[in-house]
Amino acid sequence: MTQENLNPLQEEPTVPEKKAAGKKVNYNTVINLVLFAGLIVLYALYFAGIRGQSSATQEEQISNMAEKMEEGTAKIAFISSERLMEEFELAKKMREEFGEEQTRLENDLSRRKRGWQSEVEKFQRDIQAGSISMERAQAKEQELMQQQQELYLLNESFSNRLLQKEMEMNNELLDKITEFLTRYNEILGYDYILGFSRGGGILYAREQHDITDDVLEKLNAEYLSTQN
Repeated sequence: MTQENLNPLQEEPTVPEKKAAGKKVNYNTVINLVLFAGLIVLYALYFAGIRGQSSATQEEQISNMAEKMEEGTAKIAFISSERLMEEFELAKKMREEFGEEQTRLENDLSRRKRGWQSEVEKFQRDIQAGSISMERAQAKEQELMQQQQELYLLNESFSNRLLQKEMEMNNELLDKITEFLTRYNEILGYDYILGFSRGGGILYAREQHDITDDVLEKLNAEYLSTQN
């Protein structure tokens, strides 16, 4: 689900002087609550531990996989990446926490933006009514421009904070799933467990090799047992 841009200054009143038309900053940072869209291709999870290894080692493992498939000796299963992300209780909790943090930051930014708008509008009224001196008007203009720049920087800071949180949660989720599947596979002995998603790298997989239900049942049972 694509979330709203945190840009705080869309269609704002402007400070009434040439200086107020200064540099426009466009941050257009879109925060996607895909937490986990990055995982939607769960990664072709090779249990030999392909993640973090050298390119030469990865190529050797892929070559071994191809040879086993040609010989018909490879034991392969797959998991639906979409279902794993939708139905794993930890993933649900993370999406909820991410959404709450995003809403909190957006509300904070909106509150600050409204305060800035009110000050700009009051300044415009004072200018039109002639109730403010030239010296005071220049000082106020500089103050409002500074506040405007601070809002832009705050918008960028909040966006970066959400991106960092998303990355950390993705890594935590990936580690949890990898660790569980490593133990899970000690009993079943698959050579490869692949992540399957519509439009992903695997275009077809026979249903008999789908272990999603079993993995979700055991994964959720284990996770929920730690929450009591």
